[in-house]
Amino acid sequence: MKILNFGSLNLDYVYGVEHFVRPGETIRPKQFARHLGGKGFNQSVAMARAGARLFHAGKIGADGKDFPDLLRSLEVDTSYIRECENVTGQAVIQVDESGQNCILLNGGANAEVDEAFIDEVLSHFEPGDLLLIQNEISGIAHLLETARKKGM
Repeated sequence: MKILNFGSLNLDYVYGVEHFVRPGETIRPKQFARHLGGKGFNQSVAMARAGARLFHAGKIGADGKDFPDLLRSLEVDTSYIRECENVTGQAVIQVDESGQNCILLNGGANAEVDEAFIDEVLSHFEPGDLLLIQNEISGIAHLLETARKKGM
């Protein structure tokens, strides 16, 4: 049995702020950090750290080359991560002093997941293999239907 995580890869830009930006307002953050993220990426990292052997499928832009390197360092198979001409997905995250957040999400390369890519990736999987998704990529309906027909 193989595990396929077909999921998002986002560059997270996290700003620590006193309060969320209001209409017409410009504020300076107290902190800034850039992280590799996305629900799909986070799940692959967590599963790999828990000992699961898995494949990650998804799309990145030229600015996302750190994703495959980090996943491979955790022994995640990255054979199905493809680079496209769009930017890598991006999340702009404000975190206020109470820990609440608000997020602006640009799908970027995650929105480039099309039926042809899905079909190509799923052709390498069989009945009984597991599929994990997060709803941050395009093509979810086709992905689910095709995986169901394959018996995943």
